[in-house]
Amino acid sequence: MVDSVYDSSAPPHPDSILRLVSAVHRFSIPYINPSDQLKFDASFKTCAAGHKSTLAVIREADDRRQEIKKNMADGKLSHAALSKALQEYIPLINQILLSCKFQPEKARLDQRLVFSWYSGIEHMKSKKKHYFDSEALMFELVLVLATLALSESNLGCDACMEGKFPEASRQFSKAAGVFQLLGTDIVPNWMANSVQHAEMEHESLAETRVGVCVAFTSLFMAMSQQMAVATILVKPGTPNYALVGKLCLGIAEDFDSFVSTLRSKNPVHMSRMDPSFLTLITFSINVQRASSLYFLARSLWSACEYGVAISALSEAMVAMRTRTSPTGRGLPEIEPNGPLQSLLVEIKDFRQHMTDMLSSWERDNQLVYFEKVPPSVPANKGLKAIQLKKADEFLLEMRDPLPLGTLTEELSMSPGRNGADEMNSIRRDDGPPSYNEAMTSDSHFSGHQRSDSDLARELHAKLNAE
Repeated sequence: MVDSVYDSSAPPHPDSILRLVSAVHRFSIPYINPSDQLKFDASFKTCAAGHKSTLAVIREADDRRQEIKKNMADGKLSHAALSKALQEYIPLINQILLSCKFQPEKARLDQRLVFSWYSGIEHMKSKKKHYFDSEALMFELVLVLATLALSESNLGCDACMEGKFPEASRQFSKAAGVFQLLGTDIVPNWMANSVQHAEMEHESLAETRVGVCVAFTSLFMAMSQQMAVATILVKPGTPNYALVGKLCLGIAEDFDSFVSTLRSKNPVHMSRMDPSFLTLITFSINVQRASSLYFLARSLWSACEYGVAISALSEAMVAMRTRTSPTGRGLPEIEPNGPLQSLLVEIKDFRQHMTDMLSSWERDNQLVYFEKVPPSVPANKGLKAIQLKKADEFLLEMRDPLPLGTLTEELSMSPGRNGADEMNSIRRDDGPPSYNEAMTSDSHFSGHQRSDSDLARELHAKLNAE
């Protein structure tokens, strides 16, 4: 058997690049105020009395909400258990919301509903947590959905740490799907019908802002694609370098979209985010672009385009340098106790790998190939980004509105009858419309429903095309 000869001009990609391109941020989750004493049963006591189906849902919603609070209070928070509790609670709170929306004259509360939450996206320097209070059921629904998205993203981080990259990709896609629903549907419609929109713009939590939700859709799609790249790189053998380079460039563009959306739509809320997280995003953008150039160089060298390959690798090395100014090209400065310190070994290893390979390539070109090295990669040789847009569509379960109102109110609405006939008439004729009937009769919601279908078809087409 003849031993294979190691080719110094075509070494395998280093393990360090795997960790660099798959670095992700673990977010906290929004928290319900521990001192929150909210009880749906107490607030809807009168208008739910006499309606067994309503009482059952109200009490189940209380139980699920308490379970969520219990999970949040656990020192060893289980995101799997929390996600399960949230998914059980979401259709209940949405059903209560729809019941109040379609029967506002009957939704009379015995006690105020005050929902109190702390943001998981914002980062306050003060140790004292700032809770935001709202009486809007929609506020509760939005925060619960955002909590689900961030909890799913934490499950993605767990899978990433264990090297289960396909599973991590799925979890980040789920998170992207929930934020996509929030950013393109739920929050815009809430804000369009909110009389306090202007007042809420700067005061409310980041999770309730349209721009933040749209930005986080891009962020989690990028993180899902990071896991797709990691899945390719851990497989044995030589990967399709051009494909990996295009995917890395797509990740960088999604990160760019995340930053530009926040800056243009919600700069105040962006200023409240953890500076360490924003530093990681800046770092990741440059790492992904450098990696894209590195994989382009590997692809060009394999295709015997030696001069352009050397140019691409030289550009990758420049992109991996530490930048000299905040707006300059390159990686942000790594502080001794900063968030990037844990990646310092990988950065040095990747830089050394590229330095050694460039020396080998330049020597071979000077002695064998004699190709001209352009000062930069020609436009016709550059890669075009691939963005998988991996956002799993999240469907908000719509249940029929619950009957509300006291028996006295219902009798007063149907004068001239009494006794058993009256009761049967009320139960048969005066309940709330079904969800489909309500959506059909309401022009705003019927149009809204069509737009949801259009969005689903567009997303389906894009996923199939890519």
